Amino acid sequence: MPARIPVPRTLPRLASGVAVLALGLGGLTACGGSSDAGSSSAASSTSASAPSSSSVAASSSSGEAEAEKITATEADFSIKLDEDSLKAGTYTITVVNNGSATHDLAVEEDGTTKAKSDKIGPGQSTTLTVDLDAGQYVFYCSVGNHRAMGMELTVQVS
Repeated sequence: MPARIPVPRTLPRLASGVAVLALGLGGLTACGGSSDAGSSSAASSTSASAPSSSSVAASSSSGEAEAEKITATEADFSIKLDEDSLKAGTYTITVVNNGSATHDLAVEEDGTTKAKSDKIGPGQSTTLTVDLDAGQYVFYCSVGNHRAMGMELTVQVS
């Protein structure tokens, strides 16, 4: 009878580890997402032509209402909302950069920034979700001196 060659015990463990790693990486790539290390859970950058899966705010299965969706269009150097009057509630704001410079959108209440989007280049868009209570807010671009150059908009929420 020929002599048996012992199989190292680490070989099955190694194969198992590789399988787990492959499954984990497959799960990560299936989720997609931004490769921008500075992105937050409240905002994600997308191209202007691709819809963002993060634009859906609260899950209706959890009993919470879905966020109202509005668009803020930025140009050099202005901000316009597609809604003239806002009611108190949760908003998912799609920020569209129609300008030629990099912009973002920040939402300020009583001098305190409540939410801020990622910076986006010309032709790009991103989203941010913010809770707005009744009151006055300033929507502005926080990039460089853009706010001082007129990229701010006073918004009244009822």
